[in-house]
Amino acid sequence: MRDRALRFLTLACAAMLPVQWAAAACLDDTRVAALVAGYPHTPISGLPADLSLDDAYCSQQKYVALLRRTMGEPVGYKVGFTGKPTQERFGIPAPATGLLFEPMFIEDGGRVARDFGYRPAIEPDLMVVVKDAGIMTASTELEVAEHLSSVHAFIELPAIQFAVEEKITGPGLVAVNIVATRMVQGPGAPVEATPAFVQAMADLQTVFSDETGTVIQKAPASTLLGNPLRVVLWLVDEFKRRGKTLRAGDRLSLGAVGRLFPLGQDGRTYIYTLDGLPGGAISTSVRVE
Repeated sequence: MRDRALRFLTLACAAMLPVQWAAAACLDDTRVAALVAGYPHTPISGLPADLSLDDAYCSQQKYVALLRRTMGEPVGYKVGFTGKPTQERFGIPAPATGLLFEPMFIEDGGRVARDFGYRPAIEPDLMVVVKDAGIMTASTELEVAEHLSSVHAFIELPAIQFAVEEKITGPGLVAVNIVATRMVQGPGAPVEATPAFVQAMADLQTVFSDETGTVIQKAPASTLLGNPLRVVLWLVDEFKRRGKTLRAGDRLSLGAVGRLFPLGQDGRTYIYTLDGLPGGAISTSVRVE
C-alpha cells in the first residue's frame, strides 16, 4: 500500500510539472531575436495574451541585451504607465520601466522621417537627469530634487509596432522595451533642492504645438503621479526592490504628459514647452518629414 501511495504521489507531481512550466511564459530566445530583428518596422503579432509582468520583464531583459549589440550601453530609463487611466487601459497595475539608448536620440530641433517605424506616434514627455547615486537614498520629493541635475522638455516618438488587429497589453509593451524608438531632449533647466522648486514641478504647465502656432494640447505635468518627482521616487523604490542602482548622468523619461498622438502624413514641426520653472519656460522641437 505504501509503495502504491508513493507511486501515485510521484505520478501526480510529474503531471503537475508541465502545467507549471507552461505558466512561465518568458519569450524564448528565438522569438525575442525575431522581435529585435524586426525593430522598429515589422508589425508585432502573436504575443501571449496572458503574459505576466514578471515574464514581460524577463523577455525585456533578453530584448535589450540584443539591442546593446548595436546601440551600446543604456544611457537611461523610461517610465511608462504613470497614470491610472493608462494602467487600466493596458491592464497593468503600476508604472513600468524600459531602457534608453543613445542612438534613439535626435538632436534638439532635428529632423526625423515619418516612416521611422511601424505605426509612428508622438508624445509630449518630461525628462530629468540624475546628479549622483545618492538619489537611491531619497524618500521624499525634496530629497529626489537634491540628487537631480536638470529637467528637460522631452518629446518621444515611439513606433507602436503592434499589428493593427493585435490587442496591446501592458506586459506586451514591457516585453518590447515599452516601444522606445526615437526621442528628442531639449536644453536643461537646473533642478533646485527647495520646497518652492518641488511645488513648481507639481504646478508645471505644458504646451504642445506646431510651427503655425496651432496648439495640439495643453496639459499639467501633475498628470505624472501628481508631481513628476514622484515618478522618480517610484523608480528609486522599484530599483531598490530589483537590486538596481541609478547613477550619475542617467536620463529618466518620466512618462506622457497628456496624450499619445499618431503622426499624420503631412510634414510638421512639433514644439513642446514647459512653463512654470523658476528660470522661465524651456522648450524642445522636432521636424517630422
